[in-house]
Amino acid sequence: MQIWIDRWTQLLKQLEQQGAWIHPLEIKPMATVHELSMVEMWLGVPIPSEFRDVLLHCSRQVGVYWSLPDEALLPIELEDTPSGDFGWSLEELEFPDFGGDSDNAKEQLYLQFHTTGNGDALLIKIEDGSVWYWNHEGGEYDLLALNFKDYVERATTLGCIGADCGQYLQFCSEGGLDLSLTTSQIWLKWFEQYLTSTWENVMYQLDTLLIYVSMHGMKDTRVREAFTRLNTGKVFAALQNQIEQSRRLVDKEVWCKVLVEVCATEASHWVMTLWEDQNDLPNSIRDYLTAYCLPEEVGLSLVLQDIEKRRIESYTALHRLRHFHNPRTIAWMKRYVSFPIEGWDTLLVESQPSAETLFEWLNGREVERQIAIRAVCQMLQQGIKPTTSVDMEKWLSLLTFWKDNEVLRKHKQFFSQALEGIQLW
Repeated sequence: MQIWIDRWTQLLKQLEQQGAWIHPLEIKPMATVHELSMVEMWLGVPIPSEFRDVLLHCSRQVGVYWSLPDEALLPIELEDTPSGDFGWSLEELEFPDFGGDSDNAKEQLYLQFHTTGNGDALLIKIEDGSVWYWNHEGGEYDLLALNFKDYVERATTLGCIGADCGQYLQFCSEGGLDLSLTTSQIWLKWFEQYLTSTWENVMYQLDTLLIYVSMHGMKDTRVREAFTRLNTGKVFAALQNQIEQSRRLVDKEVWCKVLVEVCATEASHWVMTLWEDQNDLPNSIRDYLTAYCLPEEVGLSLVLQDIEKRRIESYTALHRLRHFHNPRTIAWMKRYVSFPIEGWDTLLVESQPSAETLFEWLNGREVERQIAIRAVCQMLQQGIKPTTSVDMEKWLSLLTFWKDNEVLRKHKQFFSQALEGIQLW
């Protein structure tokens, strides 16, 4: 059983080296026969023999917890992103609470040895020692293994992944955790590559560099430097292919960000064709590439013209124009702003307003005033200043006037907040 501990220790060490979040391995001393007898006396049932053996010869309590960084792109075949949530505890061993009738006889058939982050539980059946996953919302039971040692071995091989959100279920067949399943094999191959990849082994080849980026993102400055040493045309072609062939939107977004960082200029002609040809790329992807790969005025004109062909509302405008940070957006949006104003205020902030523009909106129509004061408060909270200097006397006078004359208390509060913070500008 020391082999398990060595494997858990090595797993967490490798994960930490790769930049994953880990919690220090929890391994408490082995239980004594007397302690187990006391727990059995308190429960009124014997602890299944294999689990009892693990408590006696391995540890009374184990905890293995880890999670992958947000940058990691998992194989699309996996329904849930695996993370580490594995262990057991003698002190927390108890009959499960299935809710409802307090005399639920089914509760007496199992012992709960681990509770997951979402409230689901791992159970061991008293009669035969089999291990089960219990979904607390659906009240469903899924077999994980026919005995406890088999469960530990298979779960350890899979990386001590957790059960919450049904992580286990994508690796289960009728007989429980099944390492031969296609999804299990896909995960194990990806995970092994993640754990063992080193910078020295990936930095000179485009295909290995792309795999590294898919697992670790672009945070390391060495990654950008490595791209500059490769043929730019081949880099662009490979990233274009990743964007077009990826089936998940989140994957397309990740590869778009990589492309923008390493070969935006090379992508400009392709991005222009996205506005001319039929393609399957979502508008959000095309807008993002347009904002960062084309000259700003060209890109903004393309997106504005396309928006005007459709129904204008704040959510659409914000999400299609937020990447431009262009004051020209403010002049455009002034014709379209309306209640409800959520989204318009954020777009105003994102568009780099001058002090004069904000003052004009504060002194304009009611909808403009309500958008502008919320934008001012957002800017103060985020430490963003207007692009030009504030005429403090004019601003204090106008803000005070509306603080005194707004009818609704929540509107007054925005002007009060602005008056308290405007000195920072």
